[in-house]
Amino acid sequence: MLHDMYIKNKIAEYDSRMSELFADCEERSVRSFDGTHIAYRTVGEGGPAIVLCPGVFTTYMFFHYMKDYFSPRHKMIFWDYRGHPDSDMPKDICSFTIENCAKDLKAVMDDAGVKEAILIGFSMGVMTVLEFYKHHPGRVLGMVPINGPYGHVFSEKARVEKTITGALEFMSDNPWLVEWFRPVIVLPINIPIAKRVELNPTMLAAEEMKLYFEYVTKMDWHLGFKALAAMSSYDGEDVLDRVKVPTLLICGTKDSWTPKRIADEMHRRIKGSEYTKIPGGSHATPAENPDMINFRIDLWLRTHFPEEMECKPMSMALDEQAAKTVEKPGKKAAAKKPAKKAARKPGKKAAAKKPAKKAARKPGKKAAARV
Repeated sequence: MLHDMYIKNKIAEYDSRMSELFADCEERSVRSFDGTHIAYRTVGEGGPAIVLCPGVFTTYMFFHYMKDYFSPRHKMIFWDYRGHPDSDMPKDICSFTIENCAKDLKAVMDDAGVKEAILIGFSMGVMTVLEFYKHHPGRVLGMVPINGPYGHVFSEKARVEKTITGALEFMSDNPWLVEWFRPVIVLPINIPIAKRVELNPTMLAAEEMKLYFEYVTKMDWHLGFKALAAMSSYDGEDVLDRVKVPTLLICGTKDSWTPKRIADEMHRRIKGSEYTKIPGGSHATPAENPDMINFRIDLWLRTHFPEEMECKPMSMALDEQAAKTVEKPGKKAAAKKPAKKAARKPGKKAAAKKPAKKAARKPGKKAAARV
């Protein structure tokens, strides 16, 4: 009874915080190919449009920094996978596959009136982006895979991968085995534990992880483990050699969930791709170092889409940064006024030396006295 109330309060805190972070977004939903309602939010105007595909067992909460940065000059779309809050649970839980996630993405883009876009994928979102590109290459202007795999996420060995997938399927069929952990996961002690085990303790704000743990509490774990199994069994390796659009790969050098070797392989296979490694970044790199990621994506956009970007005003983040840069010299100049007064002090000292000259005449008087 008490733990149910505790969980409800944590979920309410999550909903309230997300409403604040994405208050400027319009909330919408669309019926996908099998009737499942897929929830999404849209904000901003201008092209190229940017669509964010989140990871499994999570949503787009870490990307509010990206929204604030790019939405002043780009149309942006954030959406939830089927069975993830706030989308509907599918009638058939086995319908959660990467292939169907790509179909859901198409439904969202169609409903939002976006014919083509930049697709940004985080974690499992990278698989969703690759699968979408496989079937709709003409609708993808460019791709930005962040901390995500194309396949073989848990192991490169087929036998190990099969075993892990089977274990996740078993957990999906028997979520009661870990249901006791739901109220535990939102305890404050989990934040320092997570920072010690995976996250960069010097880069990630505790508020971000608190929001994530609250989301996991809200998540349907039956579907969550099914989604992890779908991620484990997916293989998009055949898509890599076929990518013909500008691609920017971003990974954290300390990411243990999707190791750097995966991003290295993607960079090698996707011709002409660019590759940025975030020093010390964990799997939560988007929340640990959002400024570096935003600036890097902005530079990439301006490089590959100069016609669309040239006539656009600077983003809000750059405007604020420029304003700060302009203000700082002004403040320093104002601060120099007292310094000018201080510069006059030597003159005063020179005036003060006149008595010293008189003191210099004293020997002369003494000389007269001697005569």
